[in-house]
Amino acid sequence: MDDEGYSLGVKPLKSKLLPIGVVSSGFLASVIQPVILLLSGKDVNDAVWPHAFRALQATMWLRSNLTLMFFFVLLMLFSSLVALNNRFKGKELGEIHQSILLFVIGLFSGFTVLYFLLDIFYLRGAFLLLPTMYGVILLSSILTVSGLPTLPMRNPEKSIFGSFVHLVTIFFAAWLVMPGIPAMVGFAPSPPDAPKIGYGAEPGPFDTTMTTHPYQMPSNVEEIIMDREEDIEFSVYLTLPTLSPELPLESIPLALLSHGWGYPVYEEYTDWITHLSARGMAVAFIQYPSHIDPTIPDGLVGEDIEGASNYPHHEYRAQAIASALNTLEEVALGEQRHSSVDLAINNVSIDPSHLWIGGHSLGGAYTFVQLYESMERGWGNQTLFIDIESGWTRPNQNYLQPNFSRMPADTMVHIARGVDDMTVDACYSVHHQQAFSNLPNEHVLYIELQSDLYGFPRLVGTHYLPTNSVHDRLADFGVYRRIDAQADWVIARSRGDNITEDWAYQHLIDSELLRSMGEWSDGTEVLPLLVYEDALNNYSKFNYCHTFEGTL
Repeated sequence: MDDEGYSLGVKPLKSKLLPIGVVSSGFLASVIQPVILLLSGKDVNDAVWPHAFRALQATMWLRSNLTLMFFFVLLMLFSSLVALNNRFKGKELGEIHQSILLFVIGLFSGFTVLYFLLDIFYLRGAFLLLPTMYGVILLSSILTVSGLPTLPMRNPEKSIFGSFVHLVTIFFAAWLVMPGIPAMVGFAPSPPDAPKIGYGAEPGPFDTTMTTHPYQMPSNVEEIIMDREEDIEFSVYLTLPTLSPELPLESIPLALLSHGWGYPVYEEYTDWITHLSARGMAVAFIQYPSHIDPTIPDGLVGEDIEGASNYPHHEYRAQAIASALNTLEEVALGEQRHSSVDLAINNVSIDPSHLWIGGHSLGGAYTFVQLYESMERGWGNQTLFIDIESGWTRPNQNYLQPNFSRMPADTMVHIARGVDDMTVDACYSVHHQQAFSNLPNEHVLYIELQSDLYGFPRLVGTHYLPTNSVHDRLADFGVYRRIDAQADWVIARSRGDNITEDWAYQHLIDSELLRSMGEWSDGTEVLPLLVYEDALNNYSKFNYCHTFEGTL
């Protein structure tokens, strides 16, 4: 075997360049989709997002199948030991087998590179088992192909460079594996169990039912919807509690929920919707087009200042939302409401004067559009709760600004964001809080969900916590517990239930009930929520937000 070959016991491939080519092809296969998307004109976020979503799904699956992962690791290591034993006996690894493993090494090397990119730009600290799995596959494959590492100059059949690379790759693969071992063997403390009763527990007390109601997309909006969303039948998804005819209710409140940019997927927000509706609210999930391509007016200079931008896309999406709310009025609020509404809630009416408005990411910013429309329609004039989760840039166009003076005295606002949100800067939330400066400070809270990497699964305050894909214990305590309290507060006010209203209120203001996040299994407290009143002016950590400008 020449000095560019592999260790004793491996039949060398016929060409010296072939191993490099096979590994390179595996690497290319792992990154080909993001590369193609980049070359097609997508930005980095769009190009990497499909892989990020798959990686997140894989991570959540591994979390739920630790035993299966543990046995897979044992199987991989056992196969490596068998291969090493065969190597010592002089048995050669076949060319096909070797080529497959070289391709796998390239493939998972690429996945590892993407993992580090995702960890930096999307979900910092959220992935633990995924790199562990990558490390196990790489370690097993490298040991099978190249055997145990040797120090440079100790193996005359290998070049110094080859020995060095072999040694480094073994240590790197082992380094990827090590952090996940305490999780796999059960040594790492576990997060608190989800609440069994009260806020954050399983949604209830009502069952829910959902119906879909397409709305008429304005023609000028429809013609600029891009290919990615042109097949979507944009609709209002109306989720209602199933009420017994014997229940002595005259009305239930209304909730309006907006999805994030590029994510008009009802199924990704069903946990959020159910927590609202099962407590006794009518919830309208409003689909609006994200991928649109309007004409940019000549001379328009983009600006994104103080949490608001002049992006012309806002205007078209606002028109779509307005049309959706028109349909909602016809379907659920008018005298000739849809039969499905009567079937679910019988003779009970939906009362929009007691209103909850919320959204995630761009949908969080579009709570301001929903608020504008609601104030114009006379909704939310008795009770109003606004929940902005990881909000992005809101419209700065004058005609889309809500009339804040129409908000009732009984208005409360939560603006929440994970501290490791790598998608939307904190300054958007900080400036959104300033928009409600006419309200008492104690009723307009900016809330940060801290990341706690103490045990397993890690609790990471990412951009995606309010979505089903990242519904973990941090979300149970930091998101859904608040949403239950928000719903209870609005519902209790609509019924004149002062006791429940006060109990919910205590969970919504800056209090121990709001901030506490439970304990890890060893008794260590999970890092609490951080709560800020007037964050821009009262906390030095947000001083940079005074001069912050976003990028469009």
